[in-house]
Order: sequence, then structure tokens, then C-alpha cells
Amino acid sequence: MAPLVPTETPLPDTITGPAVFAGDDASLTLGLLAGLRAARKGQPLLIVDGANAFDPFLVADLARKLRMAPRALLDEIRISRVFTCHQLEALLRGRLQQAVQRFCSPAVYFSGLLDPLLDEEVAAGEAVRIFRLIPPVLQRLASSGVLTVCGCPPPQQVPGRDELFTALCETAAWVFDVTRDPDEDEVRVVCRKPQAAEWRWEPQIGMIVPRRWW
Repeated sequence: MAPLVPTETPLPDTITGPAVFAGDDASLTLGLLAGLRAARKGQPLLIVDGANAFDPFLVADLARKLRMAPRALLDEIRISRVFTCHQLEALLRGRLQQAVQRFCSPAVYFSGLLDPLLDEEVAAGEAVRIFRLIPPVLQRLASSGVLTVCGCPPPQQVPGRDELFTALCETAAWVFDVTRDPDEDEVRVVCRKPQAAEWRWEPQIGMIVPRRWW
């Protein structure tokens, strides 16, 4: 079945996952595009939105660039917004797997996966406990053929949680650093894992950085 989004991005043709896109907020857009490349008609991309940054206007703009009706692309996305670490825990403990099976989804995109764990009102020990659920879930999905993509904008420096991002990158098969040149509207993508590579990308969609809805 043909991909819904055959858009050109500065990424390898095949990303097996787990994959981490880190850097400024443009990393959220690159992660979204990587996930959408795996989606097929009737097999939607699942999005776990911990950054509260899913931007339907960006997706609509992408659809128009691809000569698609925006609704046709938006209908192939299922989104679960995660506002607390315990909502994230509930997803990791079973609801996410159930959704993957229900929708026959080929990919899951975690937008701001670590954000709910960096809330200063959450005890460090509790954040670490929930984080330990993440690597096995990512590996289990990857082993079943589901692409897992994590978009991680710059993490806050929260005491007791400094190692979470490093541990996430150690779990990942692919790690990309994303930076944006605001003057030239250009994105620089550096692959750190599994092997070094670098790309420059001039996006053909109007908004590189997603809106954050707060």
C-alpha cells in the first residue's frame, strides 16, 4: 500500500526505530513527518502528545502541498493528549498497545515524550519509575514492526531527572539532532546514531515550528 506522505525529508529511506529527534521545536515537526511516512490509508499514525504541540494547521498545510484534501490526511491520525505523568503511565501499561492493535497502526509518534516527567510537581523518584516503563514499550513495539518515533525538544533542567534524555537515546536505534536557522528558514539535521551523517533541509511546508497550545 502506498504511503500517504511521500514527502521529501532529510532522513534515511528506512528508519526502523526507536528513533529520537532532539533539538529545538523543529524536532517535533521532523518527528511528525517521520511518523507520517509510515502511515497508510486505513492504517493511521498514532500520536501521544506530551508536548501539547500537535498542530492541525501544519498538517493541513502539508496536505495541500501534496495536493491532498487536508481532511484526508487528518483522518489518518489518531491522537492522545497526555497532560500528566500518570496519564502517560496508563498508556504505557496497556492502552497504547490496545490502540495499535485496534487501528492496525504502523507507527507511533511520541511528541514531547519526556515532558510529563519533567513537571516539577512530580517527585523525581516517581518520574524515574514511570520512565522505566518507556524502553521496554519502545522495544516491544519495534520488535513487532511498529515504527516508534520520539520528538524531544530541549529538556528542562529538573533536579533528579538529568539522565532521562540520555537513557532514552541509549534505547534508540536512531538519534537525530535538529537545529533551525531562523534567518534562512533552513533546518540542519545531524544523525548521531547508528552512524554519523548530516543534512540541510529547506522545508516546503509553511510552518516549521509547531504551535504549542497553552
